[in-house]
Amino acid sequence: MGEGHAGLMSIGDLCSETGLSADVIRVWERRYGFPEPIRLPSGHRRYRPEDLHRLRLLAEAVAAGHRPSAVARYGEAALRQLLHREGGAELDPLLGAVGAMDSSALRRLLSEAQQRRGWKAFLQEVVSPLLDRVGIAWAEGRLGIHHEHLLTEVLEDLLREQRLACPLLPGRGAVLLATLPGERHRLGLLMAALVYAASGARTELLGVDLPVASIAAAAQALKVDRVALSLSLQSSGEPARRLLLDLLARLPADCRLLIGGQGAARIRKVEGVERRLGLEVI
Repeated sequence: MGEGHAGLMSIGDLCSETGLSADVIRVWERRYGFPEPIRLPSGHRRYRPEDLHRLRLLAEAVAAGHRPSAVARYGEAALRQLLHREGGAELDPLLGAVGAMDSSALRRLLSEAQQRRGWKAFLQEVVSPLLDRVGIAWAEGRLGIHHEHLLTEVLEDLLREQRLACPLLPGRGAVLLATLPGERHRLGLLMAALVYAASGARTELLGVDLPVASIAAAAQALKVDRVALSLSLQSSGEPARRLLLDLLARLPADCRLLIGGQGAARIRKVEGVERRLGLEVI
């Protein structure tokens, strides 16, 4: 790469820094004219550092529920204004612990918040807005990816503890939770698993990035009546829809297939696949 191209980023760099898939970035580029790549003599696309900053903000705006078509042409200043939200004062110490990389304080503060509220209010009133605030701080460059990862690991430990303490209740069935191939976002899956476990269902957590055939084989071996998939924005669009059709064809006839998460709202309807949005209806 010539000297004039120093500092430019590949699409793989953008994916790793934003959590967006290459397909999503290319679709936005084609539909909305952003990001606009620089073409090298070799034909490869390269992107400017300022594209990364705006893409991070755009990804957070879409994750917050705004349609890409409505916000893709916003500049950085407009996106920052759109994303600026005041959170409860209780979040400030949590954000401080994340920024200080103080895992002990973070665990203590999260545990105290959960004990005051119970699991459902804790997820809705603390975990979700905290993740939003950290995501915005990351998009604006005030926190790094290591801060976000620390929070994720601490939350995952806490969610597992809560789930394993939930008793089974008769008549609540059994559910298998997983993500589609290429989907590595685990936190949403653990939140959904806690919701099911708290309802008294037998909850079998298979994990992330599973081949469709393996999900179907596990559903049969574990004798579950539901398979629930967590989809992030990375697992959306036609590729995910084709995987869902494949999985549906492989599942036993009496096993329901449910999808939830931010990506679920961005997949065209699939006959036989039930969409669940939000904790109340998971």
